[in-house]
Amino acid sequence: MSESPVIDVLSDPLFDPHVRYQLGVDDLMRLTVERAKLLHAKGIVGSEAWCGGNRQDRFPDLVRTAGWLSAFDISLVATTGNQQLAGNALLAHGSPAQIEAYRDEIDRMAQVYAFAATEIGRGTNLITTGTQAHYRHDDRSLTLTTPSDDAAKYWIGNSLFSATYAMVLARLVVDGNDEGHHWFRVPLRPSEGAMPFAGVRIRRADPKGGLPGNQTGMLHFDQYRISLDALLSGWAQIDDSGKYKSEIPSRERYLRCLGTFSQERIFPVTGAAAVLRRCSAITLRYSTHRETSGKTLLSFEHYRERLLPVVAEALALQHLTEHLIEQWTSRYPTEPITLHGRPLHGLTSAAKAHASWAANTALVELRELCGGHGFHSHNEIVTARVDGEINTTFGGDNNVLCYESIRIVAKNTEADRALPTPPTRPHTGLRSCDEGIELLEALAQLLLRRWRETRRGALCRPHVHASCSAALLRRWSAHTRGPVDDRLRLLHAVTCLLGLADHLTAEGLLDGPGIRGLFTQRSELSDQCAEDHAEVLDLLDVPAVLLDVPLAHPDYVHRTVTAARDTTPLHAPRGQAQSA
Repeated sequence: MSESPVIDVLSDPLFDPHVRYQLGVDDLMRLTVERAKLLHAKGIVGSEAWCGGNRQDRFPDLVRTAGWLSAFDISLVATTGNQQLAGNALLAHGSPAQIEAYRDEIDRMAQVYAFAATEIGRGTNLITTGTQAHYRHDDRSLTLTTPSDDAAKYWIGNSLFSATYAMVLARLVVDGNDEGHHWFRVPLRPSEGAMPFAGVRIRRADPKGGLPGNQTGMLHFDQYRISLDALLSGWAQIDDSGKYKSEIPSRERYLRCLGTFSQERIFPVTGAAAVLRRCSAITLRYSTHRETSGKTLLSFEHYRERLLPVVAEALALQHLTEHLIEQWTSRYPTEPITLHGRPLHGLTSAAKAHASWAANTALVELRELCGGHGFHSHNEIVTARVDGEINTTFGGDNNVLCYESIRIVAKNTEADRALPTPPTRPHTGLRSCDEGIELLEALAQLLLRRWRETRRGALCRPHVHASCSAALLRRWSAHTRGPVDDRLRLLHAVTCLLGLADHLTAEGLLDGPGIRGLFTQRSELSDQCAEDHAEVLDLLDVPAVLLDVPLAHPDYVHRTVTAARDTTPLHAPRGQAQSA
């Protein structure tokens, strides 16, 4: 395992993983903020490391770090992510004076920030944002208002107890004219844990289905008076005469405001990869020492055929993460994310949807492969499954992002581009991974053509899966780490084709014998990879601190029993234990 500052931090007593199951929800939320503060104070995370920040050379490390933090606790990534989103909003939309004044307090989390964009009645559809900020020239102030219940800011991370400021997305109204979407730096409370200022109402957004350590609130602004300098004025100002000025056309102001969300969508991808690597390693280790009928679980063909494709998926998502890192670091300086329609925005949206769906499906499989033990929270698999489920709608609904992606690809690809010669249909399995990539790329192109003709929403998701799978497999092929890695890569290619078999068949790229051949090949490759399970574990490269769970060790029964809390006295009165 390569050295990383975050791995040392996770060994700190402050990050004891069992505390999650011992504290009440409110205390756990506060603890998560303290953990986030330590990470920011040490410079391990922070918005200045995003593309466009002063430390953007550390962007690759930040993305990988966020993955391991997700593997530890997705609530922690949500908490740090809200702080960094707020910081990116400042860097992208603030004036030089505002950036100079506030960048360090956000980047180092000296002040806790919330990121208030989503509204309860609108969700992903931010273009209909209802929150308004009315300018009053008499005292050059702004009045922030929530005009109706459906405009309440909802699922706002860090806001319930801790955030002293929020970056709020609202419509700016000047002289009765709606000037569109702008960002505002809004004070919420005088200090952490204090009551909100008059005019600010913060209510619980709990109970949630998961992420108990992520404090989320619902914000109402009741004619809340704030100073004009709350308006982030990098590209919009109100002059001394009270006139609104901006060089950005009205329509583009909304698109400019959404630029922050593109980088945010990288973190569910790296999180999915690291969570799946951790849970795959735990399950693989368990399968080598758990015995039934005198054989280890990994000795059973059906078990291998379920587990090894998931392991390959984990490595595939790691390559998808690295592909995103490479694309962002090479293209961001010349392709800033200010408008929808940019290829980098489309790629990131597609990757977020592909990775979060893939991880959720795989975690179901891993939980079952560990039987009842997989349902014990101390083994982390069911915990990761429940917490990670939110990623299909967090940062944008996956179905919407799939539409965004295919729309952008269509916009940036010639409509009359000739299709390549159809690849030869496999009949006995893939002869090489390249053959699988060609099939996936051909399918993506055919689905794009059909989408142009029909605009059918059902084509968006398979197009995303085919294009992302082809891209990550190309990246994997260029960075292979030996024969075992090659077999896992081929196994993933076969698994991708089987997952898209109905579309491949409909487009004439696959037939019945081909499907049967792929099933046989998947079984054979799973057997071969299982034989080298020790090397597979090395390829997963999971830090030891994240494998300190009962199931990852041969003495998992002893560890589970030792950790269990005894509620029955050793010398209970006669009949007491029985009656209980």
